[in-house]
Amino acid sequence: MRPSLPTRWLAALAGLFFLACAPLRAQTIRLSFPPDPNALPVFVLQAKQKEWLPQDKLELKANPSGDPSAMRAMIASGDMDYALFNLVGGVRFVQGGMRNVHLVSPWVWRGIYLLTPVDSEGRATALSALQGKTVAVSPGLSTPPQIVTQKALQKIGVKADFIAAGSGTVLMNLLRDPSRAPAGFAAAEPMVSQVLLRQQQENWPVRWAVALDPTQTLGTEIPLGALWQIGNSLPAATRERFVAALRRAAQWANDPRNQAEAARIAAKGYADFFRQPVPPQAFENMLQAHRVVWRMDDIATARPVVERYLKDVFGIAMPPALFITP
Repeated sequence: MRPSLPTRWLAALAGLFFLACAPLRAQTIRLSFPPDPNALPVFVLQAKQKEWLPQDKLELKANPSGDPSAMRAMIASGDMDYALFNLVGGVRFVQGGMRNVHLVSPWVWRGIYLLTPVDSEGRATALSALQGKTVAVSPGLSTPPQIVTQKALQKIGVKADFIAAGSGTVLMNLLRDPSRAPAGFAAAEPMVSQVLLRQQQENWPVRWAVALDPTQTLGTEIPLGALWQIGNSLPAATRERFVAALRRAAQWANDPRNQAEAARIAAKGYADFFRQPVPPQAFENMLQAHRVVWRMDDIATARPVVERYLKDVFGIAMPPALFITP
C-alpha cells in the first residue's frame, strides 16, 4: 500500500531537516606562498585554524624559488586553489594567456626597503651617493625588491648597478665585510629585519639603515604581494571562509597585543616549513616598526589602485579579466 500524501510530506520534511543539520563537508584549501612578506599571516592562520577556519583543512605549499617559469607551471597544473605572490608577476601570467589565475585582491602594501651603510653620525648614506654604484638585491635580479627599488631610484634620478646577493650566510658575510660590502642593499621583509638585528647582535664593522621606502618615493600605493585564485574547484562558501580567515590573521598579527606571539608563530613556521631560521625578535621588530602592511580590499576599491600602479610604475595596461568575478 502506498503511503498517504501527508506521510510522504512528513518524510520529505524529515529528510530536509537532517540534511540541514548535517555537518558541512570539510574542504581542503591548497595555498602556496613564498618566504617573504606574504608568509607571516599564513603561519598565524595555520596556528589559529581550529578557531578561525574549523570547517576546512589548510594544505600549505611553497612557491618555487626565484623561477617564474616554475611558478607558471605550478599554476598551470592546478595543484593549488590559492597562491600568494607578487602582483606584477601575476599580471604577466594573465597577459601571457593563463586563464586559470585571477586576482582576489592586493595584499601586501609595504615590505621592500633599500638599506645603505650609516655614516659617522649614524645616518643612512644619501641616496645620491648610489649613482653608478652597486646595489645588491636579495634574493636576486628580476624580483620585486629589484624592480620596485630600481623604479623608485629612477624617479629621483639615481641610476645604480644591481647585482644578485642571494640569502643566508653568503649574504650576511657580504654585508658585514667592509672590503666587499655594496653601496646599497635591497630586500623584502623579513630579511631587512634580520640584517638590522644581526648587525646589532654581532657588532658588524659595517652598519646598515633603511634609506628608502619605495612605496613613499613612488608617490602612490604600492600593491606588492597579492592573493590569487587558481581555478574554481572550491565552493563559494569555502572561498568566503578562507578569505575572511586570512584577513583576520593579518589583523590579529598587526595588533600590538599579539605581536610577540605572532613573531614566535612566524619563526616556527619559517624553521619548520621553509627550513629557514629567523629569530622571533626579527619578526617582532618588523611588526613593531610597521615595516609590512597587509590589507585586503574589495574589488571596487582595489581596481583603480592596481590600474594606476601598473600604468604609472610599469607603463602597462591592466588586463580586463584580471580580477576574479564576484
